[in-house]
Amino acid sequence: MSQSSFDKIVEIVRGAMTQHHVPGVALGVVADGQTYSTGLGITSVDNPLEVTDATLFQIGSVSKTYTATAIMRLVEMGKLDLDAPVRRYLPDFRVADESVAAMVTVRHLITHSAGWEGDIFTDTGANDDALKLYVEQLAGAEQLAPLDTLFSYNNAAFAVAGRLIEIVTGKPYETAMQALIFAPMGLERSFFFARDLLTFRFVSGHVVIEDQPKVQRPWSIPRASNPAGGIVCHVKDLLRYARFHMGDGTAEEGSRLLSPESVQMMQTMQFPANEEEGDIGLSWMIRRLGEVKTIQHGGATLGQSCLLILAPAHKFAVAILTNCDHGGQVTAEGTKAALKEFLNAEDPIPAVIEATEEQLKGYLGKYERPSMALDVTLADGSLFLQIIPKVDLGQEEKPPLPPPIRLAMCSEDQFLVAEGVYKNLRVEFIRQQDGKLGWLRIGARINRRVEDDAPSGK
Repeated sequence: MSQSSFDKIVEIVRGAMTQHHVPGVALGVVADGQTYSTGLGITSVDNPLEVTDATLFQIGSVSKTYTATAIMRLVEMGKLDLDAPVRRYLPDFRVADESVAAMVTVRHLITHSAGWEGDIFTDTGANDDALKLYVEQLAGAEQLAPLDTLFSYNNAAFAVAGRLIEIVTGKPYETAMQALIFAPMGLERSFFFARDLLTFRFVSGHVVIEDQPKVQRPWSIPRASNPAGGIVCHVKDLLRYARFHMGDGTAEEGSRLLSPESVQMMQTMQFPANEEEGDIGLSWMIRRLGEVKTIQHGGATLGQSCLLILAPAHKFAVAILTNCDHGGQVTAEGTKAALKEFLNAEDPIPAVIEATEEQLKGYLGKYERPSMALDVTLADGSLFLQIIPKVDLGQEEKPPLPPPIRLAMCSEDQFLVAEGVYKNLRVEFIRQQDGKLGWLRIGARINRRVEDDAPSGK
């Protein structure tokens, strides 16, 4: 049953790859005490090699769960306290809001509840001081919401968490992670640096332009972003890591790395997120699909994306890694099929409801954060969202600016993207205590409303 079920998932993923122009995928499932994995497609359209289950991919923000796991190991060693202020370990820590800098805790860092702008990808070099320099330049990081009030995805906070690991271990983040996570878990093909992986088969990232995938350059993200998204591994190592988090804190060779209580704490709600993401544990996103509790994390880097979903009570995991910026559609379709096939678990898409133009006019206006501008307009009885990125990641092939995205209401203040590559992505309008619109959240990030005199539509 399990092998035939896995084969069904492979065919669904293969079809999604073709539809969304994704060159290469690795996928794997843990179910019924067995692990299944394979590779599909090619590593690069410029220099194609066959993708196998030993091909290395960037796993992006799934790395955050590794960073949080290392934090928990250090908590158990007595070197960190989750509820201690960051300034206990970094006395000079600063962000733009001094009160937040003084009060933010280690727990805030790994639950996306710090509230400052999180998409800061400053390249502070490739030396061992990269994280130190990065954290110093966060002194200007703008506060988007008060501390501990709204979930907003925060890459920068995980960089600070990585710096804490450096401080309390006395080692560069990557060296500490090798000692705390990679080596004791037996993750033999998990890396941070290109120099370590170049002798193995690995993929290039791709960006789709006019339905054609093109190699994305540069290949890697800045070193300072490693705690937030820098791990490179193959699907077999990722599934080995997943099996650890479905266990009791013991590595497969028998050594105890975490207590069962710490593993459970990571998978227990620490902060409410939203209807799409569920709740946030210690780095893990927690959701319920009917009777099935899942923990999960996705990741996206320069032309690569992946998704890891675990159902610990069922000892089930699915991982899909892709080498394309359109890979999110493949990971979504593949994991949805795997959850249905193996666990009969489904994540229903909310039903769309009719909304009058008068209702929709209340949402019009501009919403911004330092890394993005959003313009909500009204046309032909529907809301449209124009996304304008304000961060240059230095890509040689830049993704085209997306056209205005049509939104469909599914409940008050809740919308779905109606079509296109972001179809079914949740868009939320969040109100202040006085009932006025304060933020728009998309892609798990909040954007402040900056224009009260909204346009009347067209």
